[in-house]
Amino acid sequence: MPTWKEKAQTWQTMPRISTAYFFSGVFCLFASIVLVGSGMNARSQSIAEMIVDILISGVFAMAWAYCGTRRLWWGFFVLGLLEPMAFSFEMTVIGPRPILTGEELASKLQRNGVVEIVLIVAAYVLFLLFFNKEGSRFFRTQNEVRLAGEIHRALVPQKHQTIGNIEIFGSSIPSSEVGGDLFEIVESNGAWHAYVADVSGHGVAAGILMSMIKSTASMQLTKLNRPHELLADINDVMLPLTSTANYLTFAYVSGVGSACLNFALAGHLPILHYQAASRTIVEHDDKNVPLGLFRNQTFAMTPLTADAGDLLAVITDGFTEVFDSSEREFGMERFKSLLLACAEKPLPEIYRELRAATLAFGEQSDDQTMLLIRRLA
Repeated sequence: MPTWKEKAQTWQTMPRISTAYFFSGVFCLFASIVLVGSGMNARSQSIAEMIVDILISGVFAMAWAYCGTRRLWWGFFVLGLLEPMAFSFEMTVIGPRPILTGEELASKLQRNGVVEIVLIVAAYVLFLLFFNKEGSRFFRTQNEVRLAGEIHRALVPQKHQTIGNIEIFGSSIPSSEVGGDLFEIVESNGAWHAYVADVSGHGVAAGILMSMIKSTASMQLTKLNRPHELLADINDVMLPLTSTANYLTFAYVSGVGSACLNFALAGHLPILHYQAASRTIVEHDDKNVPLGLFRNQTFAMTPLTADAGDLLAVITDGFTEVFDSSEREFGMERFKSLLLACAEKPLPEIYRELRAATLAFGEQSDDQTMLLIRRLA
């Protein structure tokens, strides 16, 4: 659910014509309400006084709406003081108003009733124009997001393949229509490469960055064939497009044979290594920083030995940063414990069990991507 801050940003980026329709509708609606209140007493009210009442009520109503849609908390306090003062000042200037009876009272009620109807109809029309304008914009945006989601699913399909005696399974489930997670499995010149990337945040912007990362990695691994420069190249691509609040974590594993592998992590969660001989899980980590933060950054590769039956699990924090109703985190240790219990099962089954466990624990709030690599023999 969008936060109040996110809603405020939506109002700030709204087209001016939609904003004008909305605040004009608020003005007319609350101006009609003050006339209803005036009609509930028999005191006299001139046309000039009625216009002043309409202006005070309508302007303050727009100010209340503005503060509410822009998260201007201090404005509520200020308006709460100023509005009663404005009506009190009006009463002081006008002085006591006589009580009307008979035809004079009927004339006042008829006049106010006509103005109320006009204001209510105007408010209705203005709100219809607002909803029509914003509805069209919303559905146009939704269609674009839906198209982006279809592109994302085409770029990140679930994969399960065997390369020599290495079995690899990968899946990515976005938390919204478009995700910022990515995994890929690439074969090139007798070697295999597998990686998981996690763009900070999610949504269309993260999805666009994700597609650029996939293109860069594909070019590097299949055309240029310089895997040792993969992270540095992606870092160079990311730098002009990101800030300290928008970066990329990256996990990379590759191999030519079966036992001796290489890995590199750029700010990513550790690789979880299930060692079949001892039935234990160890974590592999390194000191590389996330991508997209610093220029001319070097990234080290680290050797890794996998024996027959060993399993490597590369995940994004969408699996560990799941919270239950008491705000307790699922966490890495719980994930490792569940992985240890099912590590010798078929890879798709391992994935289903682990994802089901996180969903049972709490609602998915971030993209969930998992890459499983097993040495068969």
